[in-house]
Amino acid sequence: MATEVAGAGPAELTWDRTDRFATLRFVRAGEGARDSADELKSALLDWVGDPAEPYDFLVDCSEIVDVDASWRAIWGDHFRAHRDVATVSWFNANPRIQLVVVLFVKGTGVNGKPFEHEAEARAWLADQRRHR
Repeated sequence: MATEVAGAGPAELTWDRTDRFATLRFVRAGEGARDSADELKSALLDWVGDPAEPYDFLVDCSEIVDVDASWRAIWGDHFRAHRDVATVSWFNANPRIQLVVVLFVKGTGVNGKPFEHEAEARAWLADQRRHR
């Protein structure tokens, strides 16, 4: 497996270039802010290429305390631009982040869905990949 890793603030982004699969995890409790989002999005763009081929994006919300408006805007712009090639799932979100996720999916038009557990989120991504 060929993987790349980028870290910024409390978050870490891992890219499996063989499977075209990104995983965003907060490795410690924290909030997503502009600088972290800029760094991570830049790394993701380098990995997925432009124009991007289809890829999956999994978000572990276990340690996310909150995300500020700039974090949401940066990722929102990215996934609006990639809504035809990216599929996103989230898991372990607190109630605030669950609301952010629902609004994010509606606002970006990205194919995305929140789940309670990681296994469900991964299974849904795999099913979406089969139907591309």
